Amino acid sequence: MNRLKDSPSPYLRQHAHNPVDWYPWGEEAFQKAKEDDKLLIISIGYSACHWCHVMERECFEDLQVARLMNQHYISIKVDREEHTDVDQIYMDALQLMTGRGGWPLNIIALPDGRPVWGVTYLPKKSWISALTQISEIKQKEPAQLLEYADKLSQSIKVLHATPLVKGFEKPSADILNTAAQNLLKNRDFQTGGPDRAPKFMMPSQLLSMLKIAVFTGQDQLSRYVHTTLQNISRRGIFDHTAGGFYRYSTDDQWKIPHFEKMLYDNALLIETYAEAYKHSRSENYIHTIQKTLHWLHAEMANPEGGFYAALDADAEGEEGKTYTFTPAEIHTMLQGLHQDFLRDLYSLHPGEQWEGLYVLHQSQPLEHYLQKHHLTLSQAADQIEQFLTRARQIRSAKPRPGVDDKVIAAWNALLTSALVTAYEATGHPSWLQQAKDLFRTIYQIITHGAHYQKKSAFHARCLLDDLATAIRAAIRLFSTTGDPSYLQTALAFTERAYLYHNTPEQILFTNTPQHDTLLIHKSVDTEDNVIPSSNALMAENLLFLGHITGHHEYTERSQAMLNAMRDRIIDHPEAYYHWWYVHLLHAAPLKLYVITGPRAHQKALPYRANFYPDALVLSTGQPDQADIFLHRFHPHKDQLFLCIGESCRPPEELH
Repeated sequence: MNRLKDSPSPYLRQHAHNPVDWYPWGEEAFQKAKEDDKLLIISIGYSACHWCHVMERECFEDLQVARLMNQHYISIKVDREEHTDVDQIYMDALQLMTGRGGWPLNIIALPDGRPVWGVTYLPKKSWISALTQISEIKQKEPAQLLEYADKLSQSIKVLHATPLVKGFEKPSADILNTAAQNLLKNRDFQTGGPDRAPKFMMPSQLLSMLKIAVFTGQDQLSRYVHTTLQNISRRGIFDHTAGGFYRYSTDDQWKIPHFEKMLYDNALLIETYAEAYKHSRSENYIHTIQKTLHWLHAEMANPEGGFYAALDADAEGEEGKTYTFTPAEIHTMLQGLHQDFLRDLYSLHPGEQWEGLYVLHQSQPLEHYLQKHHLTLSQAADQIEQFLTRARQIRSAKPRPGVDDKVIAAWNALLTSALVTAYEATGHPSWLQQAKDLFRTIYQIITHGAHYQKKSAFHARCLLDDLATAIRAAIRLFSTTGDPSYLQTALAFTERAYLYHNTPEQILFTNTPQHDTLLIHKSVDTEDNVIPSSNALMAENLLFLGHITGHHEYTERSQAMLNAMRDRIIDHPEAYYHWWYVHLLHAAPLKLYVITGPRAHQKALPYRANFYPDALVLSTGQPDQADIFLHRFHPHKDQLFLCIGESCRPPEELH
């Protein structure tokens, strides 16, 4: 038993019985490495990571490997979901060293944390060989390691340096046309997503693309977005049995997923489908949202509030065991049903097995199969429901995957914004109420200075990504409800970001809190990955807050952040997609549809249901002291005030 047994992190506790003498991330490990003059092994992963489990079984549970690690190294286990800034710094180091990234992320570093070598998964023999060679270099040529650490550390520092401030020049709308064309490069126009495997869904990137496409009139880009959304909702990357999306597809057709399920993927997909529904009115999008939310409530809801972080890909050490079906199970599920139709619909023919098993997926839209098998929609729906009910019954007897039961503030804030968007798209009041309930949990986590909650306790440091996503959620709730407490919370969390993540000489914010001195460099999160970067979200937040409150210093800071990033986003548009959305908002310029009056929320519904790439709809049903509503409320009239940039039109009465 090592030091991980009492950790709140499920990932660290998975390693608690390893013979490796693991330390959690903290001062104790670094101090011990300095005292013993040993190199550090910093091994980073997360509970749902399949290859993390494989390397644990092959290496970290092995006595020979453990003896080597314990003799020559001080070993630290890090949950990347607890310490996203630590993960980011060492992932950058790995990519600088090898040009590749991934998890498990294994870094060998000097006692002060400066990296000298890194790798992802390695089998036992290769891991032993690498550790032995590096240990010998440490003994015989320590200066070589010091020299390399200095160079690599300097390169990491450059990556996380804030770009120079380039003033407050107003962004141009013309360049968005070029960005739209560049975002179409290396795309699969038949099934959506990138033109290669593996395929990640990148929902927020798709949403930014759709906003840019509509704003610029680039129909090819909007068609690509809808093609992607239609395909991922019916192919194997979506769990047809219970709902929810897996993390990525291992093939280029979205058929065979990597089976872990992450809260952030599903939250961002709900928001993207809701916005896409506003644009296209595709009922399939609403069905996808409903089924995803049903899965979240059934399998991911924490009884104390909020939603868990992830479901493992593995069960009993076998990837996909919970989610796949044997031929015998499929035979049972099909008994007495329209077998030809269902085999075609869910690709259940012998040649479509994966490792002898079936993953339910649809290659064509439902209408294709209705026509082929001469079925009405009602007849098909009955067959599908009976089949999926049997699938759920069979799955219920299978071993369950592990649950990462951390309630992470940032990921739950993403879901809050998604629920608000789903309410806007449909007018379903229950989704708005769920967003309000969820935000109370997020508020508690952040006001405790924490990153996540577990069993009524609060853990890890609050990071910028927690604040940025929570501010965005608070703005969305304020705009939809008119409740000034949400605006006050957004401003309070913004003040916290300035206090703990700001530096006088920088225009961007650090993800790492300023008082944290353990990490070799403070992480500055700028690149948009699956989740938009915390700085891009802050630039969006500050722009909205500046217009809502009249505090122009927020708007100016947002514009300065965007200008500082200008060269990067032009050179690599696909890696800075949310920055392009911020660019659009500044260039458009931003529009605010401000609706006030006794029936304001009802009158706002048709406005909210529209797809606006460059606007925010706000409503209040009572007098409010928020600057945006000040002197604009009439007790007997519903009115629309359209504000464009820095000016507002005369009110229009809504009947």
